This record gives sequence, C-alpha cells and structure tokens, in this order.
Amino acid sequence: MFITKYYKEGDLTHFITKDFFNISWEVKLNILNSIVRGLHEMHNTNIIHKDYHSGNIFIKGLSAKTGDFGLSKSAIDDDDDEIYGIIPYVAPEIFQGQKYTKASDIYGFGMIMWELMTGRRPFWDKSHDTGLIIEICDGLRPPIVTNAPEGYVELMKKCWHSDPNKRPTASDLYRYFKPGGKLHCSNENNNPTEITKTPDIGPVKTNNPNANYKSRPLSTMIRSAESTRSLVSQNITQIFDKRKFNDNLIENNEKDKSKRIKLFEIENNDYLTKELELDINDNNINFITSNNNDYVTEEINFDI
Repeated sequence: MFITKYYKEGDLTHFITKDFFNISWEVKLNILNSIVRGLHEMHNTNIIHKDYHSGNIFIKGLSAKTGDFGLSKSAIDDDDDEIYGIIPYVAPEIFQGQKYTKASDIYGFGMIMWELMTGRRPFWDKSHDTGLIIEICDGLRPPIVTNAPEGYVELMKKCWHSDPNKRPTASDLYRYFKPGGKLHCSNENNNPTEITKTPDIGPVKTNNPNANYKSRPLSTMIRSAESTRSLVSQNITQIFDKRKFNDNLIENNEKDKSKRIKLFEIENNDYLTKELELDINDNNINFITSNNNDYVTEEINFDI
C-alpha cells in the first residue's frame, strides 16, 4: 500500500477543467515552473517516470507534485517488457519498439503544456486504439488552436518532436521556466497572454466514447499497430517498385531498334489482328502480309 499526501485541488486534469477560463497565464506558467522543477530533480537522479501525464501531477496552490511512480525505473535499467500508459502521452518511439528514455517523459510534458493551453486532454475527440497509435507514429499531434505567451508553442512543439534527440532536456525546460527565463511570469516581466474564449478551447462535456485516459497495458495494441504499419509499408513499396519497373521498361523499349505492336479492331464482325514489326533504321518500311481464313494477320517491318 502506498500512502500519499492529500492535495485539495486534486490532479492537474481536475484543476484545469474545474475553472479553466479563470486560470490566468501567470498561474499556468508558475504551475509549469513547479512541474519542471520536479521533472528536473527526477531526471537528475537518473529516474524515468514512464507514465508522465496530467493525471499523475497533483496541485496545491501554485505548487505541483509528481506522483504514481509505480512504473518508474532507473535510466540505466533496460527492462521494458510491458508498455503501460495513456496513448496520447506515450512518445512515438515507444510505439516503434524503442526503450523508454528521459526524452519519453519530455514528450508527455509537451502534451501537458497543450492541455494547460487548451483546457482539454490531447486527442479527446479520437478513439484511443491502434489507429491513433499509427497516426502518432506518422506525426499526428494535437492542433494549435489558441494564443499563448511568446515562445510557448515553439517549446511545446520541441517537446513532442518525433526525434527524441531533438527534444529539450529537463534542464533546458528548467531554464525556460525559472525566474529570469523566457517563460517565467515574474513581477518585472508580467505580460501574460489573455485567454480568448473560442469554440476550440475550454473543457468539453463529452470525450470520444473510445478515448481512454487511464493507464493500461498497451503492448498488444502496439504489436497490432506495428503489424499494420509494416503491411501498409510493404504494399506501398510494392506499388513503388512496380511503377519503377514499368518506367524502366518503357525507357528500355524506347531504346530498342525493334518494336512489336499489336492492334485489335473489329471489321465486319470479324477480328482483324495486326502484328507490326518495327525496325528503326533510315526511311525504309517493309510490309509482310499473310491471310488466314477469317483472321487477317499483317506483319509489317518498318526500317526508318
């Protein structure tokens, strides 16, 4: 049994949806600063959370604490037999068979930034199934639908970059949100962006019925997604190779001196078949014609 401290405001998801339009950007940035401090400390001790999402971050005032370390591991531990998590927060490289790294947590942080910006959970309108896994691996990310402080969206996009090596580290994030950083709302630099009410932001009453925001085993779905992507990739490769072969065949035929063309037409309800032999030289055309009952065959040699 785990005994944890009680947080009156609940987890970050509850905090956001409870009164979203009254949460200023100043409050949001301060909360993100607190989240980043915890992430920075965790990664500095070589711990990877592996299930980093808003439901595992708890709020008290402007302070945020990360909880549910049941899946956490040392960064040097190579044991990832079963994948658990919430699909929208899982980094695409995990779906593609790579190991969890600190960059996987950073991807989840990028989704948390989007959630604080919009008041909604990522991919709330989609079924959380193999189809979504494939789309995420192919580059799908939540839409940018609202304004935010300068530099916010750019940093968020870096956090969910498809290449884990191009994501910022927790130390990089800390420099953004700490006092004096580009995204710190201090008294000297207090210019939070106004929250604009539009249909594209704010909590929704109903998620897609197949959206699942509880951590669960994902390995079976991941294998299914990998199989589907592999099959699609093979089909695309076959189509490409066939088209390339046909293009090469046409190119080679154009270089041949001899070409054979068959023409089919109907004349007086009989079939007339013409087989033409084209020998390309200079200005000579030879015709060879033969008749055979109802079928007339003409073999014509063209020497041009």
